[in-house]
Amino acid sequence: MLINLMKFIRGYLKVRIYGFSPERFINLCSSRNILIWGLENRENKYEMFLSVSDFRRLKPILKKTNTKLKIMERHGLPFFLHKYRKRKMFFCGIILFATIIYILSMFIWDINISGNYSRTDNVILDFLKNNEIYHGMMKSEIDSEQVEQMLRSEYDDIIWASAQIKGTRLLIQVQENTDVSTIKENTTPSDIVASKDCMISSIITRKGTPMAEEGSIVKKGDILVSGRVDVYNDNGEIADYQYYAADADIYAKTIIDYNDEFDVTYIQKNYTNNQKLRYYLKILNKKINIFSRKIRYNEYDTFTNETPLKIGENFYLPFVLGKIQVKEYVSEEKQYTEEEAIERGNKKLREFCENLIEKGVQIVENNVKIHIGKKSCIVDGYLTVIEKTGIRVNTEILTIPEERTNTDELE
Repeated sequence: MLINLMKFIRGYLKVRIYGFSPERFINLCSSRNILIWGLENRENKYEMFLSVSDFRRLKPILKKTNTKLKIMERHGLPFFLHKYRKRKMFFCGIILFATIIYILSMFIWDINISGNYSRTDNVILDFLKNNEIYHGMMKSEIDSEQVEQMLRSEYDDIIWASAQIKGTRLLIQVQENTDVSTIKENTTPSDIVASKDCMISSIITRKGTPMAEEGSIVKKGDILVSGRVDVYNDNGEIADYQYYAADADIYAKTIIDYNDEFDVTYIQKNYTNNQKLRYYLKILNKKINIFSRKIRYNEYDTFTNETPLKIGENFYLPFVLGKIQVKEYVSEEKQYTEEEAIERGNKKLREFCENLIEKGVQIVENNVKIHIGKKSCIVDGYLTVIEKTGIRVNTEILTIPEERTNTDELE
């Protein structure tokens, strides 16, 4: 690519050689380091490309080999400038365009975030904007190391961050910690209590005093693991208390109610072949309609697609081209058959169960029924599940009675 660019800048010609000894002409060019390329034989006439500077060295070779030369094509910047030498406004436009591109290259027009799973791009973009990192700011004002430090300081689960500028883009990569146990440890004395009525399936305590065991039936608010650990003296009496942030993995069997209802009649959209297109240009979040048609459809849907304008992969511009597709449809009232209603009810229940499974919930029993009426379909019942349970509350701080303290000192 670089070689082709140099050829374009220097200019080159396509020539045709014919006469007494064109083969000798080619050999002499090679011996005198005259570069030719694209050589083709056309009925004892040779066509080839060579640079303008080498073309000026051909006269003695042509005379010596008694060959003739005809220029077929001219390519490159010198010929382009010569052709449009009288069009001053054209060259002024090129200079103006180059100046605008240079000025635009001094700003950030796209911020790309990757590696974030626990929060959306908009959440991080809002945080960056509140810290003076935003679309349209000058690249010279961005300190990549400071951006990385801000992200790690604000979000405890981001263990690694990288920020770099490419073209007019700020590329931010983060790596989130999926191991909750390595996140900043809570040192405030606290208990783990039941978040709902349930039966304990398993309990593994790392810190604190377990107050429930496998098979225990507990109510919402009951202490499962206490952050207070009793310290006993030789007489078997409580001599002191030690306090921790209770830590345990607790799984419990519980009930999740499920209820859903939808009409057995519904509106179906039948799209026609009629559609209209609208276009707009967005400049720095200001929308300018380019081509807008009046919509005369009674019922229609709109589909919007936006394409950022860019030069190459990383040179984004502050312009977004938008296309709005308006499609007409005709509404038709329909009614689910019994099979369709059951399928829809089961589909929504499956989606609900899949969402629970993604959160680590184990479904052990499904007691959901579907009831189809004249006007609606009711899906209700309950799921028996095993899920992680427990919420953290502050531990009650107790004091040792003075009598017991004095007795311990006498002993």
